[in-house]
Amino acid sequence: MSGTDSLFLAAETPSWHQHVGGLTILEPGESGLGYDDVVRLTRERMEYAPKFRWKLKQAPFGLDRPVWVDDPDFDVRHHVHRIGVPSPGGAREVGEVAGLLLSAQLDRNRPLWEVWLIEGLAGGRVALLMKYHHCLLDGVAGAGLATAMLDVEPDATAPMVAKPSREESSAGDQGVLDVVGGLANRWVKGPATYARYGFDVLTKAAAVLDGARSGGSLASAIPRGPSTPFNASIGVRRQLAFAGIAFDDIRRIKEAHGVKVNDVVLALCGTALRTYLLAHDALPDRSLVTGVPVSTRAEGDDTQDNQITTVFVELATHLDDPIQRLKTVSETAAGAKEMSKAMSAKQIQSLGEVAAPLILGTAIRAIYSTELISRMPLRINTLISNVPGPPLQLYMGGAKVTGIYPSSVILEGMGLNFTVLSNMERMDFGLHVDPNLVPDPWEIVDALDEALAELLAASGLEGPTAVDDPFAADEQSGGSGDETQPPRSTTGRRTKSGVK
Repeated sequence: MSGTDSLFLAAETPSWHQHVGGLTILEPGESGLGYDDVVRLTRERMEYAPKFRWKLKQAPFGLDRPVWVDDPDFDVRHHVHRIGVPSPGGAREVGEVAGLLLSAQLDRNRPLWEVWLIEGLAGGRVALLMKYHHCLLDGVAGAGLATAMLDVEPDATAPMVAKPSREESSAGDQGVLDVVGGLANRWVKGPATYARYGFDVLTKAAAVLDGARSGGSLASAIPRGPSTPFNASIGVRRQLAFAGIAFDDIRRIKEAHGVKVNDVVLALCGTALRTYLLAHDALPDRSLVTGVPVSTRAEGDDTQDNQITTVFVELATHLDDPIQRLKTVSETAAGAKEMSKAMSAKQIQSLGEVAAPLILGTAIRAIYSTELISRMPLRINTLISNVPGPPLQLYMGGAKVTGIYPSSVILEGMGLNFTVLSNMERMDFGLHVDPNLVPDPWEIVDALDEALAELLAASGLEGPTAVDDPFAADEQSGGSGDETQPPRSTTGRRTKSGVK
C-alpha cells in the first residue's frame, strides 16, 4: 500500500471516517431493478474491478504499512445490501438514509466497500449508494471504476472498460519471509529516512516562504480560516443533501467574466455558506478558506491508488458584491495553483511512506482525543472537490441514471464537505455534513440556488435554466411525492417535470 493510502487508513477514528461514496438515482422503467438484479450485476462486473476483491493484510503490531491481498472468502452478498426509504421518498428522506449508512465504518476484515440499494423513492425510482474507503482509491479513480457498473445503452451486456489482465487482477499474498523482510528493511533504514524527511520538510517550507516573497500568497500554502459554527469537533453522525445546476449556467458565467468553471463552482459554494452564516448571525469578518483537492494523476494513468494534493483558496465571503467575490476567488485560486507549482518543485514523501502505522495511528488518536485540531488557528473551513463525470446518458442494469451525487470525507474540525460532479449537461452537488454542526444542510442547498440566481442577475444574464429533478413525483406515481415540499435540488426554478 502506498504511503498516502496508508495515511488515510491510519487517520481513521470512530468519528473521523475515511470512506467516500456516491449516490446514484435510477429510473428503472418497466423491467424494474431489484436487489437480486444489483447482486447479479455487481458479481458480473467484479471481473472488471478486481481491486474490490482485495482486502487488507496488516503487518504485525502495525510496524509496517498494510498490503493488499486477494480475499479467498470473497462473497458479493457480504457487500451488497438493501434498505427502504420512508414515505414520501423525496430528497430529504433519501439524504437521511444515505447519511445513516455513511455514519458506520467499513469492516476491515473484508474488502473495504459496500453497495446499498435504496428502495421506495418517489415516482417508483431507486437509488444506489456506493461506499468505499479512501485508501482503496481516490475520487478520480472512483469515478473511473464506476464505469464498470455503468452502461451507455439500457440493454448493454458488457461495461465500457476493458477487462484487466491476470496480473492486474490479483493482489497476490505475502508469506512470513516477505513480512519479516519488509519489517527489517523499514527499521534498518528508519533513522536515515526520518532525517531525510525532516530535511525535505524544512526545504519545502523555505520554498513556500520564497514563493510568497516572489508575489505568491502565503495563505495559499498556510490556511488560516476563521472560526464558524461548523468548524468544531465532529461526531459519528452524517447526513447528505443535494443540488443540481445546469452546466450551461456555469458556462455562461465563466464566459461572461473570463474565469474557469471551477472558479464559478467555488464562488457558488462560498456564497451559499455566506448566506447560511448570515442567516445564523455567524458570518466572520475574514474570508472562509477551502481546501481544493487536485488530482496529480498523469493523463492516461488508470491505476486505482490515491494521487492527489490539496491547494487552499479564500472564498471571499467577507465581500458583499457577487461579481467581486467571483473575481477574488478566481485570483486567489490562480495564486494557489502557482504556489502549488512552486511547492511541487520540492516534492517530499508522504508522511505515510515515512512513519509506521503504529506511530501514525497513535499520534493521530492522541491529538484527536484532545480536540486540538478543531481549536487550531490554522484551519480550513470546508473542502470543495470538482470531479469530472460522464458526458453522456448512462444506465445501470437497464435503469436510467438521472442523478449522481458524490460525497467525500469530513475532517476533524470541519463539519461539511462539498463534492461536485459533472453529469451530462448539469453539475450535481453533494453536501456531506455532520448534523450536529449543520442541523439542516438543505438551508445551504437552498442558498446554493440563490447564489446562482444572484450571480446570473449581477452578470446581466438570464435566470437559472430548468433542470430535471430526480426526486420529483411524476404522473405515473399518482402524486405519491410530498407535494408540500419543493424539490430541494431546484428550489426557485421550474423543473422539466413541471413541479416547483
